[in-house]
Amino acid sequence: MCEQPKFYFYVLQSQRTGKYYKGHCQDLQARVNEHNSGRTKSTKHGIPWI
Repeated sequence: MCEQPKFYFYVLQSQRTGKYYKGHCQDLQARVNEHNSGRTKSTKHGIPWI
């Protein structure tokens, strides 16, 4: 039996604007780091995200 890949659903809040962003991924820590690094066009305006 094959192990199914794990996916995470997440909701982040911008500390700058107060807006929320939702998404999903397999590596949660790496994805949050991407959002906070400014490499993600849709969230770079709201850094930092928590």
